[in-house]
Amino acid sequence: MENSVEFKFDTEMLAYRFLNTVKHIDADGLKVKFGRTDHHVAIRYRYVVSEFDSTLSTLDDLARELGGEEV
Repeated sequence: MENSVEFKFDTEMLAYRFLNTVKHIDADGLKVKFGRTDHHVAIRYRYVVSEFDSTLSTLDDLARELGGEEV
């Protein structure tokens, strides 16, 4: 199953830092790009169905560290 989520940041620099950090997360089918604006980062990945998938939690924690939030 595929999941998509978008995060918003106060500045383009923070969004870009988040985007580059997320690119290195180990997630199946991970696709990361700017979202609606240069302050948004859109992420798509596939859930791991056979076990607990902590990807979204990891993304939320990383976004929060950079002052971002899920939209």
